[in-house]
Amino acid sequence: MRQVYYLIFLFFYTVLNAHASLNVDSLVAKLPQLKGRELIRAYNMLAWELKYGKNELAWNYAHKASGLLRNTTYGEEWMAFYTNMGALNILQARYDSSLMYVDKALELAENLKDEYWTGKLLNLQAIIYRETSTYKKSISSQKRALAIFEHLADTSEILGNLNNLALTYGRMNIDTAELSIHLKVFEIERHRGDNYAIARSANNVGMAYLRLKRYGDSRKYFEIGIDKSIAANNLQFLASAYSGMGSADDLDGKYNLALTWFLKAIQICEKNNFNDFLANNLNSAANMYQRLGNNKSAFEFYTRAVNVLNSKRGNETKIVVYEINRAWLFLKTGQPDSAGSIAKKYLALSDSHDFGADYPRLLILKANVEYQRGDYKQAYNSLLASHQASDSIDAGQFKIQTEEIKTRYEVAQMEEANIRLQNDLATQNRINRIQWAVVIIVSLLVIVSLILLLMLRKKRMVLKSANLKLAEQKLQLEAKADELDNLNHTKDMFFSIVAHDLKSPLQGILGCISVLNEDYDSLNDGERQKMLYLLNGSTCQLAWLLDNLLQWARNQMKMQVVNPVRFSVKQVVREEFSGMMLHVSSKNISLVSDIDDSFVVTADQEMLRFVIRNLISNAIKFTRPSGTVRVEGFTDNQTEMIRVIDNGVGMSADQLSNLFSIKTKGTTLGTSNEKGTGLGLVLCKDFIEQNHGRIEIESTIGTGTTFTILLPR
Repeated sequence: MRQVYYLIFLFFYTVLNAHASLNVDSLVAKLPQLKGRELIRAYNMLAWELKYGKNELAWNYAHKASGLLRNTTYGEEWMAFYTNMGALNILQARYDSSLMYVDKALELAENLKDEYWTGKLLNLQAIIYRETSTYKKSISSQKRALAIFEHLADTSEILGNLNNLALTYGRMNIDTAELSIHLKVFEIERHRGDNYAIARSANNVGMAYLRLKRYGDSRKYFEIGIDKSIAANNLQFLASAYSGMGSADDLDGKYNLALTWFLKAIQICEKNNFNDFLANNLNSAANMYQRLGNNKSAFEFYTRAVNVLNSKRGNETKIVVYEINRAWLFLKTGQPDSAGSIAKKYLALSDSHDFGADYPRLLILKANVEYQRGDYKQAYNSLLASHQASDSIDAGQFKIQTEEIKTRYEVAQMEEANIRLQNDLATQNRINRIQWAVVIIVSLLVIVSLILLLMLRKKRMVLKSANLKLAEQKLQLEAKADELDNLNHTKDMFFSIVAHDLKSPLQGILGCISVLNEDYDSLNDGERQKMLYLLNGSTCQLAWLLDNLLQWARNQMKMQVVNPVRFSVKQVVREEFSGMMLHVSSKNISLVSDIDDSFVVTADQEMLRFVIRNLISNAIKFTRPSGTVRVEGFTDNQTEMIRVIDNGVGMSADQLSNLFSIKTKGTTLGTSNEKGTGLGLVLCKDFIEQNHGRIEIESTIGTGTTFTILLPR
């Protein structure tokens, strides 16, 4: 999401620049002396020059021009006004309004036969189409603009349009093409020596490298962007470069450094009223605070992001992203009612707003709120609804991706047709030259023939290379299809497990309640106590399953944030032993902790607690009555090791090979016929890997099993 807003803010890199900047202060001083058409022209020029640095003042001058233009037929002044309104609306991401104004300005420019402004407005039109994902139209408008400026031999505008075309290719995930164009433009701008243009190109190159995950190269060019933006006194480029540096450090895991850059970008945006970009940087800073464990500051910055969009006429589809982040912080601090009010508000708005991928996130949020309130049935229903919504969105995304592939294919065809046309013209010229050469001297025919043969051979080589590339792309598409099939199979197996294993504890609960309801008076105290014991066991089993289920869902939806801290393992094991005393007492199993007070690890505490709880519970399940479950903790070189050891039934090689797979049907009953889903062990493996560790297993049938957690120091 951050990269999307970054590209939106970068639109002014390639939008219209006047042939020469005017002196704003001088023009403002002349305003009292101007009247009529000259005053309108001055207002339009001021709106154009101030749209980036003093946005609100630019809006004011544009409205003044509008008031004077009423009942006039000044074509050039109307065109300038519409152009200003198009640019100002783009800055506030109002693309429907901006396209309307740009289309009106373009029609006037064409009627006035003004080639320069026709090219400028086609460039603006291409930007709007790009930001609304209408890539085919964007590329078409961009190439029309390029053709005009090539005819005018305007180097500055050609470079600006090439930058814009590269951004469109980047949005279509044609990353290498984007980088290639940006690097060429940067080298040209560097030799020209214009700080403004160098800063623009450096930031574009930095962003292209960021998309390719080449963070070192990305930082190198953003640093150039910072230096040249300061030299050019361009605050937009400077804020973009700061934000780009923050994005690079964030993706590279350097959260403290990333936070520093985002705070610098925020300071510039607040002073200059860059609304959307300000909200986006506030959200980015909040993300950094959350990853650094500072939930208080994270909540403050999420709230500021929401307030910025609300105060600047932001729309709900943008605000919901920040509101969801706030709601998760409410949940994390034990405030389900506050989180629930946010989920309720935006779910109610979902009928009139397209929240896209944020809609299933709202349902997951609702499920967690209901789970904290103890409403497990409704939490499960909300979870199922989120999966259904995700499936629906995935289908829509597939359609969008299909359209994008189709557009890319059509663009490639347009490029090939253009190349073929150029080759045909070149061939015709060569034939004419050959015919003339034959009249002059026969020997030249041999030389030309050899040249043609070499060129044909080169064409065959190019064609062969293209065929190999197509074959590679086919293999990639087939691999994606296989991956999708595996994901669908995993989902089907998951719902099969849930439907089967939820039913058993629910039937147990219903059975006990039915007996107590109908025969309560006829039961003696011992029988009632037994019924309550069975009811408690089934309820605990159901709660355990729902906990694993919600943890799995949160992990699959990428809502799980790893928050590594340094903590004592002995205290965690002691607390988990305490919660299992009722279960172990019924099987007369001994729980032994062999962990020193000084043994600490670095990991997400809640994730590791979940893993330890599941491994101990699993060990109890497969340990015979009067057996022992032992937990050990120690350091080996640079590795922290936690072992859960039982002397239970053990596992075969086949059982070990399928232990962490959700596709495996059914699980083995415990020594007292305890049931499970196998979902807990799948989550254990995922959680340990997210903490940069791994799980090793040793087991012998009839002797017992040892699970070993290995974490880096």
